[in-house]
Amino acid sequence: MTTEDNARLSLCLLSKIKIICAVLFMVMVFPLITKADTIDLSVTYGYQNTAKAGRFLPLSITIENTSEKTFSGYIHVYMVESENSVYEYRYRKTVEGESEDVLSATVSLSSGVNQILVTAEDSKGELLGSRRVGLDVAGSDAELIIGLISQSPETLTYLGGVGINNGILRTRTVTLDTENLPKDKKELDQLDVLFISDYNIHLMTEIEAETIIDWVKSGGVLVLGTGAKGNFALAPYFDGYLREPLMPGEMKLNMGEQYSGGSNKNILDLNASAVTLTRGREVMYSDGVPIISTVTEGTGAIAVSGYDFCDIQRFATDQMFYVDDLFKAILGQNRLDKLSVAASERSLKRYWDIQALMNMSDLSKIPEPLFYVTILSAYVLLVGPGLYFYLRTHDMIRLYRPGVIVVTALAAMLVWVMGVGTRFSGPFLTYAKLNEVSKDSINEIDYVNLRSPYNSTYTFDVKSEYYVYPVLKGSDYNGDIQELSLDSETGHTTINNDRDKTEIIISRTDTFTGRYFEFNTKTPNPGGCFTTDMVYSNGKVQGVLKNDSDYELSDAAILIYGKVILIGKLGAGEEVDLSGKDIVNVPVGDYQRIADTVTDGANFSFLKYYISDNMAGYYGDARLVGFVRESGLGEHLSFSDQLNYDSYGVSMVVASLPLDTRVGDEYSYSVMSTDPEIRTGDYDISDNTISGVVPAVLAYHLGEGDNISSITIESLSSDDSGNPNHRIGNLRPFKGSLSFYNNSTGGFDPVDIGDGVLSDKELTYYLDEDNVLVVKYTPGEQNLGIDERMYLPMITVTVKENVTVINQILENEVGGEQQEGEGPLPLDADGSVVADEIAPSVPATVQETVSETGKGDS
Repeated sequence: MTTEDNARLSLCLLSKIKIICAVLFMVMVFPLITKADTIDLSVTYGYQNTAKAGRFLPLSITIENTSEKTFSGYIHVYMVESENSVYEYRYRKTVEGESEDVLSATVSLSSGVNQILVTAEDSKGELLGSRRVGLDVAGSDAELIIGLISQSPETLTYLGGVGINNGILRTRTVTLDTENLPKDKKELDQLDVLFISDYNIHLMTEIEAETIIDWVKSGGVLVLGTGAKGNFALAPYFDGYLREPLMPGEMKLNMGEQYSGGSNKNILDLNASAVTLTRGREVMYSDGVPIISTVTEGTGAIAVSGYDFCDIQRFATDQMFYVDDLFKAILGQNRLDKLSVAASERSLKRYWDIQALMNMSDLSKIPEPLFYVTILSAYVLLVGPGLYFYLRTHDMIRLYRPGVIVVTALAAMLVWVMGVGTRFSGPFLTYAKLNEVSKDSINEIDYVNLRSPYNSTYTFDVKSEYYVYPVLKGSDYNGDIQELSLDSETGHTTINNDRDKTEIIISRTDTFTGRYFEFNTKTPNPGGCFTTDMVYSNGKVQGVLKNDSDYELSDAAILIYGKVILIGKLGAGEEVDLSGKDIVNVPVGDYQRIADTVTDGANFSFLKYYISDNMAGYYGDARLVGFVRESGLGEHLSFSDQLNYDSYGVSMVVASLPLDTRVGDEYSYSVMSTDPEIRTGDYDISDNTISGVVPAVLAYHLGEGDNISSITIESLSSDDSGNPNHRIGNLRPFKGSLSFYNNSTGGFDPVDIGDGVLSDKELTYYLDEDNVLVVKYTPGEQNLGIDERMYLPMITVTVKENVTVINQILENEVGGEQQEGEGPLPLDADGSVVADEIAPSVPATVQETVSETGKGDS
């Protein structure tokens, strides 16, 4: 062959090799591309892709099936936990060929997690699509996220992008779809505040309204604007909070002198009304008229404004400090400070609190030390002098060594048999169950710790009606999640959400490694509830508590803000006269002291956690707490049908009870229902304490106009030993002097509180025109450390309801001399006042006067 022929042959072979390589490449790569493109996934999270750590994160996963074949398989959501362990949520999904569907899911987002992986796999486990999603958690860590429900949300944009709480928090607004509001409170968990203004509440379904209320009870803050719509802006779901019906009319609202700027910029002509709420407090006024009031609901709060927030867009945009002042008034400094703590820090605190709560032990598993000491002593005596002298006296000393071996083997077998009851033969769990009982429903929350004495894979089945979420510590993993999820050495926890059950699968974990979960369900209440006609006034309680439920409670107690009413045992169907029960004054922020007053042991740990998580701040209702004894194996577990698990736990029942403080025409409330203003000193608003060495001056905004009849100052109760200096750690009751600021002299007057009650006449010089009482606390103890803290006494205000104002309004309206800022009273066909329309807020005698006077004048 010539050189030219060789060259041609080489080129031909090279071309064939290229073709073969290309074909092989296409054969190998094309199926992968096809499979990867079969399912196209897109993910949105939170509201407008916002994510806060330590909260539940709603996901919307769009699944597009580009194949002609029906997709039937699983959607997986992966995230990485501490120590690079993988947590996986698994959902079964079917999508028809060449179509798309949406999967709505909610996951628990721990601190530090900045990415999730979403994949689609068929029933054989083949990967058909994946999407890695980065989460913007750092940006929302110092944000107050505000949800908007409005028919004109663009007029509420002034609420966003504002620095509040001395610039620590920055507000961000997100608009909710009014056509599809959340139906599960966990979908609202990313929000801190929810504003509803310029929206017809009747368009909201009952389920959506209940979802919002449940979210508020779990710690959310709901703000409602009314304006010209009045009661219609609240009905039919939220108007029950009103103490008196709203009567909107043209008013000149004084938004505050700080906004005047030397002119009348602070005076707005708006259609508005005065607002008072049952068990609520007024937090913003216009020339003495309450225009915004709040009421606590569970661990959250509801605020109602007499004006519509959409009507003040121009004013709020021009006055940059209005939004800050608004949130300070509604949320209070204590709640703002808690929201200002980094979300990751709150997430870690919850994890450590749950871990501490789960450090419970089944006492039946604990060995008896004395029994083992007795066996050991008997063994030593037997193999030592006992066996030796016995064999020697019977001339069988040569059998001593074999005898020692036999006795040792028998002793070891005996110890092993004795320890059977102290060992775990398989996976086991500890739990803390909380049943929140109301008239209509029972909300059950179970905190569960799953563990195994072996490192092999184990599973636990949860009933389908329970939501299952892990309680996570958090991770800052930035690597490839997909690679980590396939690592055979990595710990893996799967939550498989099936139709008939939720299966928890735990694999590749060290022995006795705890895995913490929260199970939650809400069911209708088939039985009875707890009812009471309790009235609390002047430090005394009257009324009857009745247990119409099936619960047999031990260590039962009623918790009122700053007080504990001890009940003890409360049987099913039992009635208890509360007037004879002990009332103990307790420090509002010392959860350990409050829990220790009620119970001990594992019950103490659970109650302490519940109070710190659900009652950290002012609450206006009363809470009944009690414990149910549970024992035995898994057959008593309400959240699972699995019977092969050893289990141990505690079960607590709680119920919110109405707290009536009205006696005749007087009612009372705690001054702590609104945050005091710190003038000087080291005051901690979360637990109502001051430094034990430095005086503090606090200003209490009492409100209520000229209706205050007296205040009561109560110190903490001493302990059982009668020692008034009883304390836990560096905390002790306040001992020292109180001085009130005298508005006439400009100085502080020492006050002898005597029996603890000061009348309105004694307060004449100490209350200014806005009913602000300034108190100076001077510690009287010597040689205290700089870390010593003192609980301040509780101050309760008693108010005499003033019907003079109502009569004056009625007289002006009926006489035809309507005052500026007041709305018209309803009239019937002949022009007389319709008394029935004002019946909820006006006594019967006043109604009669209205009817008669109205007819005469017309």
